[in-house]
This record gives sequence, C-alpha cells and structure tokens, in this order.
Amino acid sequence: MILTLAIALATQQAPTLSCPVMGGPASKDSVVTEYNGVAFSYCCGGCDTKFKENPKEYIAKAAKDGKTIGVSYFDPVSMKPIDMKKAEGGFSDYKGIRYYFASADEKATFDKTPAKYGSLPKKEALFCPVSKEAVKSYDKAGGYADYEGTRYYFCCPMCSGQFVKDPAKFAANSKGHIADPATMDQKKSD
Repeated sequence: MILTLAIALATQQAPTLSCPVMGGPASKDSVVTEYNGVAFSYCCGGCDTKFKENPKEYIAKAAKDGKTIGVSYFDPVSMKPIDMKKAEGGFSDYKGIRYYFASADEKATFDKTPAKYGSLPKKEALFCPVSKEAVKSYDKAGGYADYEGTRYYFCCPMCSGQFVKDPAKFAANSKGHIADPATMDQKKSD
C-alpha cells in the first residue's frame, strides 16, 4: 500500500506553472529563459523581457504569493540533472521553484529541510573547474556543487565527483569565471 501511494505521488500530474510577470498560467509554447539553473516560461510575448530585467524580484514575489514559476534542471539533493518525465521521486515546490527528484528518499530529504537544498546561489561559475572548459548552459551541465558561496557547474558527472573530493583544489580553476547569475535564452535542441 505504501509503495502504491509512493508511485502514485511520484507520477502525479504537476500543476501548471505561473507566468513570473503576469501571474496567470504559463504557456507550454512560450520562450524559455534560464536563470540560476531554473527554466522559466511565460503567458505571452514580452513577459520574458520584463523578467530578464530583474529575475530576483519576480522569484521573490512568486515565493511570497505562493506561486510556482520555474522548474529546476537539477535534483537538488543529488545535484544531478533530472528529466522531469523520469523523476521517480515526484516533485516539491519551494519558494517559487519546482524541484523534481530521482527517488522518494531524495524528496523526503528535501522536504525535511528545503532551505538547505532549495536555495539559489548568489554567485555561479558556468565553467567546469575540473576540465577547465565552459559549460554552455544550465541544461547542458552534468551537475553542480556549491562551495564557499558559489555554485560550480560541471561538464559531466565524472567532474562533479572529482570536485566534491577536493573542492579547494579545483575551485581556483574557475577564477575569472565566477559571476552573478545571469539570464539566458534557452536554445532549441542542437
């Protein structure tokens, strides 16, 4: 019975996201803006331009209003990319962002302390500190790790594992690539 409930919860249909600017339902056909490892879509044209002017403000407003406006590209517990269609652990909404999970255990871990796992970093490096190469976009990253207030994105899962073993050694390789999170348009599949 518990297993059946867990599977039902994991496969539940997620509520529609809200447009971060207008607050109504976001269109599945809208442009997508990436920011801080999260994908945002909109109700209509023009909202993306407004969102890009001050994404922090719109995310804070959504959190205050109890609306979910974006979907994280990553399972926040494993820090690995997640395909929401294959997220066996279901999802949780926290401070305006929807997070999907690879397992029910990861979802339970997140739900106990969402502030620990659901925070968006103030600094980031879209540059793999292990392989010393640029990471084109959040949706192309092989994972991430947080170290001393910066989120480091990796080119592949193997680099993530190496970084976690000795972050101080590798973090220095990203010097010059650490910046405030910036918005970017999601590119269509290559």
